[in-house]
Amino acid sequence: MPGTAHGPVAASSFLVEVGGLASAFFSRVELPEAAVTEVTHRSGAGLTPASHLEPGTSHYSHLVLSRSLTADLELWNWWKQARDGDVGMHREVVVRLLDGAGEPVMAWRFRGAFPAVHRLSPLDTTTRAPVMETVELAFDTMDAES
Repeated sequence: MPGTAHGPVAASSFLVEVGGLASAFFSRVELPEAAVTEVTHRSGAGLTPASHLEPGTSHYSHLVLSRSLTADLELWNWWKQARDGDVGMHREVVVRLLDGAGEPVMAWRFRGAFPAVHRLSPLDTTTRAPVMETVELAFDTMDAES
């Protein structure tokens, strides 16, 4: 992974590692939006003071992970840990983007992650689509690695 140049990489080949979960296969990942709050500072005096922007605090949307529902309750139990305020709920999550040969090209590391939202897709008699289980993870920090 380090120091190698790659062209465009397909979004369909990735691996998700969730610390402490034995089965973490996900079919869809929505990487979070990362943003920095803009802080306006006013300077100067008189009738026409100037203002300028500086970066403030960083913030992120949720990391969204989806998979077909199975009888495995690991994600549900992890969400229950968060709901109940269990101090052991925080985990490290790594999303690795893979090239055509299955080698890592880039990775995103999320520290202090916990499930803020757990949801299931609608049950519907008019479709044969699988029930999807989705968790939205809040986290402390996000770092990219190449």
